[in-house]
Amino acid sequence: MLPKARSRSARRHGWSLFGRRGNRRVRSSSPALPRPPRPPLWLSVWGALKSWRRSLLVAAVGMTLAASAWAGRWYVTHSRHFSVRQVRVSPTVHVTAEALIARANVPLGVNLFAVQREDVARAVSQEPWVARVHVRRELPSTLMIEVVEREAACSVAFGALYLADADGNVFKRATPEEATGLAVVTGIGRDEFVSQPERSREQLKQALLAIAAWRARPDGSTRPPLGEVHVDRIAGVTVYTERGIGVRLGVIDDTLAARLARYDAVAAALESGGEEPRLVYVDNRARPDRVTVKLASAQLSAHSGSKE
Repeated sequence: MLPKARSRSARRHGWSLFGRRGNRRVRSSSPALPRPPRPPLWLSVWGALKSWRRSLLVAAVGMTLAASAWAGRWYVTHSRHFSVRQVRVSPTVHVTAEALIARANVPLGVNLFAVQREDVARAVSQEPWVARVHVRRELPSTLMIEVVEREAACSVAFGALYLADADGNVFKRATPEEATGLAVVTGIGRDEFVSQPERSREQLKQALLAIAAWRARPDGSTRPPLGEVHVDRIAGVTVYTERGIGVRLGVIDDTLAARLARYDAVAAALESGGEEPRLVYVDNRARPDRVTVKLASAQLSAHSGSKE
């Protein structure tokens, strides 16, 4: 290691162990190389275009496809080949195809692709008998309307008679022909149905369950046809046959089938004895095996639930 004095002297005079300190300009003895000539302008432009040719090709293809799509859309929406020449409706029972076509209001000659299917379906669904509707195009010139009709499960007395389906939806006012053969549900007021629709619909569903249970007999035989089903919030459901014989079912629950079986046994016993009931009670929840009968002669008697 050098002494400190020598180090200071060396730094002062600009010397170091490896020679004189500081930067020196070194001049080359060889002559300067000439600059390469600048390429022509057209060659520079061609190189730039060559580097961008892929992007230009993609843009050109995209523009061509867009133009083709626009031209194709214009053709199908303006060509007479796709003009509506026929409006068809799937087979129906309760409403005529002519009535549904009138509701659809699709003029012949209009372009098939210009018809808004959602608007047509909305117009056709305004028909009360229509539960669901689907509209589709059949190329080249037909509009097909497929509908599913409602099925009336009963009529409801709101002053006038109205039709209700199996889900408890009241959907139209009934004509005499439409109400024929349907049991009439009573006990639900019109004002009550409007002010308390959910509660009234539950009562109507109870009546519909009673009708279904009355018609479903395990042995395959049939019970007398029903004329009226009365719904009461306290007494429950009471059904009346077309001959006016009442059967109080009470609450509709999973014991209804067994209670109706006891009614069948009692009704058969009364018929064999030449007696006609006026009202049969099968709603005794304390004694479910007991059936009470009020005879047409105004006498009250009791029968066990035995089938013997």
